[in-house]
Amino acid sequence: MQNFSGERPFDNFRVAITDPSHFFGRSELLNTMLKSPFQVRILLAGRRLGKTSALRAIEWNLLNPNTGNSRRAFPVLINLQLEQPKDLDNLRYLLIARLREAIERWREVPLAGIRQMYHEFLTQVKSGEVTLSFLKQLNIKFNINNPDHEQRLNNDSFRLAFLKTIEELRKLNFQGVCFLIDGAEFIVRQNWASDAWSYLRGLKDTDTAIKPFLGLLLSGYRDLKEYQQRVGSPLLNIAEIEWLTPLSEEETQKLIGDRTEQEQISLTQEKIDSIIEWSGCHPYLIQQTLNIIFDNHQQTESCTNLINRLLQYHDKDFSSWWNAEQHSGCFGETERTVYQALVKNKKGTSKTLAQCTGLSRGEVADSLEVIAGTGVIRLLDDEHYAVGSLLFEEWVTQQTP
Repeated sequence: MQNFSGERPFDNFRVAITDPSHFFGRSELLNTMLKSPFQVRILLAGRRLGKTSALRAIEWNLLNPNTGNSRRAFPVLINLQLEQPKDLDNLRYLLIARLREAIERWREVPLAGIRQMYHEFLTQVKSGEVTLSFLKQLNIKFNINNPDHEQRLNNDSFRLAFLKTIEELRKLNFQGVCFLIDGAEFIVRQNWASDAWSYLRGLKDTDTAIKPFLGLLLSGYRDLKEYQQRVGSPLLNIAEIEWLTPLSEEETQKLIGDRTEQEQISLTQEKIDSIIEWSGCHPYLIQQTLNIIFDNHQQTESCTNLINRLLQYHDKDFSSWWNAEQHSGCFGETERTVYQALVKNKKGTSKTLAQCTGLSRGEVADSLEVIAGTGVIRLLDDEHYAVGSLLFEEWVTQQTP
């Protein structure tokens, strides 16, 4: 077999996947979004589990004209970690701006297969002038002496721009908009967070002109899960919570099969089973394990040496998940205690793990949910959890004095 001579896409599969042919799994989430795109959902998962890739997959599925859904939502993906809105007025402007730019890109997309169509959609470049021109048509005036003011909208201006845009979208065979808000925990850390969540709640709760045509999917992790609004009606109370999980073994087999075909390198079933076992079907761990195996396929390498190389490669990732430094948003002392108990007992429930840790059952249940959100353990049934990635387990074991 020839070695893979091309450049691996997505920065060696370290960043979000934007090509439908390279995306595997998440079918339940995708089907749910296609059937009811105008609801409020919160997608929770830890770093590297594929939140942004999942949002991209939702985007290209919602754009696909062949889904057969009679109420199509036009998707608008916004990365708040990149945008970093300054306040609620700025957030309102960004929602309209990215919506207008996405529509202009969509107008130039040829009718083709979903892969080509989505590639064309992503490569179209539009500037903020598109938004400013549209807003001026609506007689929304800006103070040209204050550039910051140009990127803020009050509620009345936002509503006018949104409702006018819905009229346009109907002509493009879309019945509304679904904002896919990546990195929503950025807002949680701002002093205007309660105002923002209350405002979004109001759009879906009391604004009868907007709520039938607006969907929201916000992604984040434990900072978003645990956020408590200080004022207003909590957005979480009307949201459906979705936890991203590792891939299934069947999905993992397909992913591995696709990569071996790309790289023209065969793997024995024993090697594939080993990858599944050590990765725990975690998509990022699978991809990076395959990279290392493919890059060294001509060398005879023992399993022990491969594991050591993987542990070294993922040391920073695992350190971040384990979070001994106690940064916000990752494991805390309680999660670390519960994980070590699960490793010791191989599998357990909130009840059995509470008995052996001295923690309350509620504390253990919350911790299991957070740990599972990282993808290193998995829920076996309604109650039982088990260790997923043996690679992460080995790393943790080596950290224990």
